[in-house]
Amino acid sequence: MNKFTLTCVLTGISLLTTACSTLDYEPYGYGEGWRRSQVLEIGQTKTMMQRVAKDCRTELRADAPYARYAVASYSYGGSPNLRAKRVVAVPNAMNLNVGDWVYINITDCQQPLKRVDQRKMLD
Repeated sequence: MNKFTLTCVLTGISLLTTACSTLDYEPYGYGEGWRRSQVLEIGQTKTMMQRVAKDCRTELRADAPYARYAVASYSYGGSPNLRAKRVVAVPNAMNLNVGDWVYINITDCQQPLKRVDQRKMLD
């Protein structure tokens, strides 16, 4: 294979790799613990909620500035069929409904959930 052909092949592979890696819109870092999830339930600070893998209310101070919490379900292990649930804080000013897509941080309970931009979400 000559040098020109090799350069063309490597350039083509590079372009394809870059194009494929930019298809998913993820505004928050996966490496920093952010996961796209779906809201299953919304409740108050003392509300009994369905069974979850982690309840962030236990890690927040009693005077935390959040009045509402949500149970959010996210996939893990690289499979959409493996799901975990977590209770996370909801910002007080956020209008949130069951079924909404949000981002949660699975490594830092101090982070409240963040809304997913529905216009850029790919399913």
